[in-house]
Order: sequence, then C-alpha cells, then structure tokens
Amino acid sequence: MKRHQQNLANGTNSDVVAKADNDINGFAGEIAVARVINAFPDLSIGPHRRGYDLKMRGNNGEDVRIDVKTTRHKEGYLIAKKWRKSEDCDMYVLVSGTMPRYEIQGWVWSVELINPSNLSDNGYGEHYHMERSQLRVWKVA
Repeated sequence: MKRHQQNLANGTNSDVVAKADNDINGFAGEIAVARVINAFPDLSIGPHRRGYDLKMRGNNGEDVRIDVKTTRHKEGYLIAKKWRKSEDCDMYVLVSGTMPRYEIQGWVWSVELINPSNLSDNGYGEHYHMERSQLRVWKVA
C-alpha cells in the first residue's frame, strides 16, 4: 500500500488505472525476474526516478539495467510511457501473471522499444508499445 501511495505521489501511475493491485502485481513481477537472474529487488518505498528496477551482470561483465513491465494478460503488450528515454534503462522485460504465478513473456533492448515507430494510442494517450510476438525469447542459461 505504501508503494502504491508513493507511486501516486510521483505521478508514475495512470489516473485511469491507479489501483493498489496494479502496484502489487508489478512488484511481484519484479521479484519474479529478480529470482530468475539471482538479483535483489529494490525494497525501498521512497521515490526513485532512476528508470530501471533491477540490474544484472551482462556477458561482458557490464551492468544491464532492467525495467520490468507486468501485466495480468498472457497476450499483453510491452508498454512504456511516451516520456521515457532509451537511456533510462538498457532492457525491458515483459512479465505476465497474477499471484503466485508469473511468466517472463520476452524482452527487448531499450532502443528497440523507445522508437517513434512503436508510438500508438490505445485509449490512454500515446505510449511506446510492442506486441509479445515482437519480443525476444527469455533464455535461461
């Protein structure tokens, strides 16, 4: 509940769908990805505007910054707000599910999603979006 209140104060939730369940589901998606990459999720409640949720070590030893997007819909879209910049994170990961089961649907590099060709309006204003079929398959090493 505190995270939901903080997100509302920061303006990071849409007024149309600002429900605590959305924040809880989103955080659970972050935990699911953190578990897969063996990382610790950010458990802080305060504001952060760093643009990513998790970090993992890349193949060349560099940090890869991940923004996790969670949906309840198995055939959901990967969506980012229009004001996002490709420098905010390195990778977007789409997770679907509800408590207690989540599945990684795929991922893309930030520069692939944050591209004018992916701008569309699905009724909530312009956002970047990609369909699940456009995402890379998440491979567990």
